[in-house]
Amino acid sequence: MPEPADAKAPLNKLGARSNAGLPKRVLLCIVLSRNENGIIALNDTFENRLRIFSLSKALTLLADLVNVPKAVATLIRYRDAIRILTWRDFRARYRGSIFGILWAVAQPLLMMLAYTLVFSYFLKVRFGSSDSPFIFAVYLLCGLVPWNAFSEGINASCTLIRTSPNLVKKVVFPVEVLPVNLTLVMMIQQLIGLALLLILVLAVGGGLTLWVLFLPFFLFLQFMLQTGLSWLLASFSVFIPDFRQATSLLTLLLMFITPIFYPETVIPERFRFLVTLNPMAQIIGMYRRVLMEGLPPTLEQIFWASGISLLFWMTGFVWFSRTKHAFPDYL
Repeated sequence: MPEPADAKAPLNKLGARSNAGLPKRVLLCIVLSRNENGIIALNDTFENRLRIFSLSKALTLLADLVNVPKAVATLIRYRDAIRILTWRDFRARYRGSIFGILWAVAQPLLMMLAYTLVFSYFLKVRFGSSDSPFIFAVYLLCGLVPWNAFSEGINASCTLIRTSPNLVKKVVFPVEVLPVNLTLVMMIQQLIGLALLLILVLAVGGGLTLWVLFLPFFLFLQFMLQTGLSWLLASFSVFIPDFRQATSLLTLLLMFITPIFYPETVIPERFRFLVTLNPMAQIIGMYRRVLMEGLPPTLEQIFWASGISLLFWMTGFVWFSRTKHAFPDYL
């Protein structure tokens, strides 16, 4: 008995024989058929297979999104490359400048003085019950130090892939370490500003409590959030170059929505959800509670900041991993 024409066809992902060798008219009959009312619709068997395939894709994506150990293992596997690139890029930021690393201290300090003059003296904005401009300046610096590192890193991520074509086009180079490296460079610069902040807190605030031990946890949350967003924006900007300009505008808008220059209490109640859903607002609020008020972060702050940061981190990692293979075609 002769063997069917498609008996030797390879199996596809759904376990069915491939129809690649069949005429188009036959393929159309496989996909479409008339139902009991005489209306042409999808064949029931094909529709069921399509549903199974879509469900399989969705479950695979969900499994990747919750597979935190895979993302962590990737960073551990390439830790040497991350360390070398981070140290190289951090030194390159200040190479050739006269003051060198002192610019990492001067930038937040000058911004603090300018904003204190405008918001404390001119607009009479106050944090808490104190009218002292020195207290305002330190409260302001609690927001500026993490925000500067966040906004600069996010904006730089939009050009990260396009400015590194030699690395991206190498088959053996782990492209996913580039946003991680960028985030770590920003975090090192933030640590310098944080040292200045601690000195000012001791000078103006009167002292530190044991709750200051939460600071590494705040840095870790910001690292997850910033790395996840950098993965997303670095990938989007490869396919849509306009993301760079859009991100600059959005970070500027977000800076004024985030309570950096004013206390959270001045925000009307109906707009408080903007602060709740803003992980940087939560992180800045935790900095102020620990450093200026001597209190631990609230459970609500920890919950929202941790959950949203982890969500962005895993979403960014999965998206970047699935799109990085197409980067060389757009460079």
